[in-house]
Amino acid sequence: MAAHLIPVDLYALDQFDLPARQAGVGLAAALAMQPPVLRQDARQCRMWLAEGIEGMSLGAPLTLAGVDQPQDTRVTVEALPGLAAFLLVRIGGTPVGLAMAGPGTDAESPELLSAFAAGTLIDTPDGHRAVETLVAGDRITTLANGSRPLVWVGHRRIMAVEILAYPGLRPLLLPKGSAGNDRPLLVSPRQRMLIDDWRAEVYFGEDRVLVSAEALSDSRDIRPPLSPKGVVYVMLLCDRHEILVAEGALTESFHPGETGLTALTAPERSSLAAVAAETDLARRRAAYPIVRNAEARALRLST
Repeated sequence: MAAHLIPVDLYALDQFDLPARQAGVGLAAALAMQPPVLRQDARQCRMWLAEGIEGMSLGAPLTLAGVDQPQDTRVTVEALPGLAAFLLVRIGGTPVGLAMAGPGTDAESPELLSAFAAGTLIDTPDGHRAVETLVAGDRITTLANGSRPLVWVGHRRIMAVEILAYPGLRPLLLPKGSAGNDRPLLVSPRQRMLIDDWRAEVYFGEDRVLVSAEALSDSRDIRPPLSPKGVVYVMLLCDRHEILVAEGALTESFHPGETGLTALTAPERSSLAAVAAETDLARRRAAYPIVRNAEARALRLST
């Protein structure tokens, strides 16, 4: 099996006790209203996916529920509103099975997550540190307030199949130099970058503004091939919203606010509540004005 193929484990729909179909109600809506029940004798199968220009397709032939699915058939995975435990798999447009979702997308608005991909180098008083090695109490270098301690560090693994269902969680690669970074920078699309040059003044009348990476990306920015292992995201929270340095780029520490909190899973919110009250986090002010995506699209970063 080719190393670049993505494995997805799923159960065929005939392995579940499914809700009775009602006229005018699609399968996804029916599953959300009445969760499926996995049969005790259910057997999981593995599907191999290949990524192409037009999306995902079967990287190898598959027989599912007695039906042969040929290689290269288009595959899509979709989230089921109100049913975070399963993801609906369609082959050739037809619903064929359910994949188990992990805890990584069990949040009110998972695609709003702002975070760094594991492996990102963060500036600290002791030199560069891989973001996943940082823990609460470690000090990081900030733009305006010297070295500051981290009060909370969150880690989340997003499986490849979850990224297929929630494309807003797919890492965005900012090439070297596109955001003042010394090396390629891999972040979640919602991670905000600091714009502190003439563009902030000309477009927004501010000395500095924060803009999400996805709003600044263009065709030169790269959506790296989807890893079979998915991605590990790391969130760094300080006692106030700070601008830190990641791979040489000025970017933000985790800013909860009302929007940021909805991107967190229940365990993440619980661990965060142990260090700060959610009401205080929701009211926390941003270090600099935050520009909405629709307004920020005039600021395409150039390499």
